Amino acid sequence: MGRKTESRSLMYVPSGPGPHPVLCFLHGVGEAAADREGRQPQLLSKVLEHRSPGWHAENATPLVSRFLVICPQLGRQRRWEPADAEWVDALVSHAIRDHGGDQSRLVLTGFSYGGEGTFQLAGASKFRWSTIWAVDPAIQRTTPRPAADVRVWIHYGNQQPGRENMVAFREDLGLEPSSENNAAQRLVTELDEDHVGTCVAAYATAEVYDWLVLRP
Repeated sequence: MGRKTESRSLMYVPSGPGPHPVLCFLHGVGEAAADREGRQPQLLSKVLEHRSPGWHAENATPLVSRFLVICPQLGRQRRWEPADAEWVDALVSHAIRDHGGDQSRLVLTGFSYGGEGTFQLAGASKFRWSTIWAVDPAIQRTTPRPAADVRVWIHYGNQQPGRENMVAFREDLGLEPSSENNAAQRLVTELDEDHVGTCVAAYATAEVYDWLVLRP
């Protein structure tokens, strides 16, 4: 896979002709370009930490070989907000137009702050994200409910930030504890892993990537 560096993002374009399903990864708080005050700059490569989808693309693992992978980076440590949808949408538009991205298979995924941010951005985006995959989302506010036809898979571990809000979070999304394999494809998987371990384990799960490439 070849890497193309974009403004405040990394993009990985698979070999072969498109259309390619698009996988957009939102990083956690520690992987921003600078701290909360905009100091202590960090490299764009921080978005590759914890074996994120970007890490898998960087290392050419088979898991993401079918995907056009986009990894935007926030300028400083903060939560992902609905207003961020505009510039992330611009990256997605570029991927669709110039690199054979498949607009019918747009996957928005994220870890920690990014996991919670997937719901914020999907609700404000001009695109219809077919799937949201949230990994150990840091839950501290009301979550916009995705449209009824949007598939959702949530992985969370034993040290999930905001774990005490998980019941309300599942209610916000219309999820029930017994919702595995439900008709709406709103799935929840609990992992016996710490916060970073949940990121590593979830993004190494081949069956999820197989599910992501299915047309909704």
